[in-house]
Amino acid sequence: MASRKSRQSPGYKCKHESALAKLINEHLAVLGWTQKDLAAAANMPESRLSRIMQGKKEKGNTVAVTELDIGQIALALKIGKTGRDKLRYAAWPELAYIDDALGSGEGVIALNSRLAENGLSPLGINNPKE
Repeated sequence: MASRKSRQSPGYKCKHESALAKLINEHLAVLGWTQKDLAAAANMPESRLSRIMQGKKEKGNTVAVTELDIGQIALALKIGKTGRDKLRYAAWPELAYIDDALGSGEGVIALNSRLAENGLSPLGINNPKE
């Protein structure tokens, strides 16, 4: 007889919580909200928010977080553009480096060196994510 997998408790958090999930959970705690509350406020299916919160590295999780997801979550949390940018940087850390490079006039080659130094994939045709 196959054993049944136990259901997760409402307060379940994965062991390796992503930076994005951690940041969202901090906002939820301040508001006293659950993920269900956030999903409703963001007009987003609970299942999608749950997969976003689990992170990209969870087995069987194929959801790709989009800019629209981040926008919906930021609007629901009422955290403004700065808060939205923090969510973006948590989801895609390389964007913080790109924004810095745009502000300082840094080129792609120098930026790629900084990305590599920080364990992030470089920009361009040699990007292993493609």
